[in-house]
Amino acid sequence: MSRFFLTPDQIDGGTVKITGDDAKHIAKVLRMEKGDFLELCDGESNEYIARIELIEQGTVTLFIAGRLDAPSEPPYRVTLFQCLPKSDKMELIIQKCVELGVYEIAPIMSNRCVVKLDKKGAASKHRRYERIAYEAAKQCKRGIVPRVLEVCELSKVDFSGFDAVIVPYECETERTLKRCLKDIHDAKRIAVVIGSEGGFEKGEVEGIISKGGISVTLGKRILRTETAGMAVLAMINYEMEG
Repeated sequence: MSRFFLTPDQIDGGTVKITGDDAKHIAKVLRMEKGDFLELCDGESNEYIARIELIEQGTVTLFIAGRLDAPSEPPYRVTLFQCLPKSDKMELIIQKCVELGVYEIAPIMSNRCVVKLDKKGAASKHRRYERIAYEAAKQCKRGIVPRVLEVCELSKVDFSGFDAVIVPYECETERTLKRCLKDIHDAKRIAVVIGSEGGFEKGEVEGIISKGGISVTLGKRILRTETAGMAVLAMINYEMEG
């Protein structure tokens, strides 16, 4: 069943109206009609079954027919701090990490980032990233739409609100991610910090560790920047959701 996200105030009551691109998608792409059912989510893990009552002039009117449990959200929140990669790799990272349960994604700039964005370029990318997160959340039936934050410099990131800050680092040889996750099994807010194609400078890792970060190894092979975040999220899910 197709899913669409609305704000809580839009779902306040028995009748709901959908407009804009989602209304076009319902009418023109999905070719849904009066009497068809779809799922609505308010972005706060509350889900509903809705029946289409009317489709006209770019507006879809629905009746809330029932409420559902929302089991898709993990009991912890992971924020992915991803150094900006080259080309369109960030789009793949956002899409797949949303599927893997990330809570929010923060694009960051480190010393070895090749990509440099001005304010105009950053704003355009941000709108694109938000749309990708929204579509991925719909597709995999998330209970929320993970936020994509504004681009920030790594040196200015505040990690004080996290229970654990994990930094995969190729020079770490002792502490494995598995061991780290066993040590932080009660953590509810987790930050994962992923370097760019060139990795982190030693001073950058030391700076994160000075703010409470934990450097870990992901194994004997060096992962690409677009692979590392997905791998870490999958391992977190395996170790902490069961």
